[in-house]
Amino acid sequence: MKKLTLNQLSKPIILVAFFLILTILRPSSFLSASNLGNVLWSVSVYGIMVSGTIFVFLLGGIDLSIGSLCGLTAVTCVMTIRHFNYSTTGVLLGILLTLGVGLLAGLVHGVIITTFKVPAFLVTFATQIIFLGLSMIFTNNKILSCQNPPAFTMIGKNPVPIILMIIAAAVSWFVLRKTATGRYVYAVGGNPQAAAISGISVTKITIMAYMISGFTTAIGGIVLASMTQQCMASTGSGYEQFVIMAGVIGGISLLGGEGTVPGAIFGAVIIGLLQNGLNLMSVPSTQHGLVRGIVIIAAVGFDALQRDPAFQGWLAKRKQASAKKA
Repeated sequence: MKKLTLNQLSKPIILVAFFLILTILRPSSFLSASNLGNVLWSVSVYGIMVSGTIFVFLLGGIDLSIGSLCGLTAVTCVMTIRHFNYSTTGVLLGILLTLGVGLLAGLVHGVIITTFKVPAFLVTFATQIIFLGLSMIFTNNKILSCQNPPAFTMIGKNPVPIILMIIAAAVSWFVLRKTATGRYVYAVGGNPQAAAISGISVTKITIMAYMISGFTTAIGGIVLASMTQQCMASTGSGYEQFVIMAGVIGGISLLGGEGTVPGAIFGAVIIGLLQNGLNLMSVPSTQHGLVRGIVIIAAVGFDALQRDPAFQGWLAKRKQASAKKA
């Protein structure tokens, strides 16, 4: 029987620990079906977005613009629906146009990064500012409400966002684990030079990864706009932090080549439990950022520790010693 590794055991242990701690601290409210459903509903946008952004992470890339792009796509969707007088046709056109904006943003990122060899950090940092600026121009820095039609508002109602997150994660998992394209993504992220020598088009894979990230971000923008039934320039602001945090907690290496979709979704759920726990314990919102930062550092440190040869050697010696005693 194959023994589970520390990396495989760590996620369920962390999840169980979260449940135990929050159950002890808030036994009457945390374990209620409505509260747990709200946790999944609240992280569904992160889960949808990270299901696509994982392709970028696996290449060793980064997309800092997804928060602003989420806002821009939300604005695109709402403005289109309002332009067509809140009709079902407006919803369909709004969704299609929004998805197109997401794909176009990803295409622009991929082309600039591969053609001009500009670091992804700089490219997406610049477009983060550009997307926010466009949202401010389109909305005139005002809140645009969109409480109709039902075809739009139902998208954000529980459990639709959760279902969309599951679908996005399932498709992403299938592509990465069961197709040649997925194997190419891992190969390029692990060693781009070797991948290029073996005949893999690093340029095409990179562009595709950023387009997928833009596509799922657009879906997230649509869902978020429907959840809040409004949009503004700051919609989605800071979401890139949560998506990156979900990836890191879920075991995705930002150096590329390592990580899984289930791990990323696990990270998103942990973020939801963390946020929910802070709210249930009435921790001031001004302190939430501090807690999230500590969690990110702890997750990165734990991940680095698992990869450290000296630590792995120490674990091996401990196992040998235990085996001898037995």
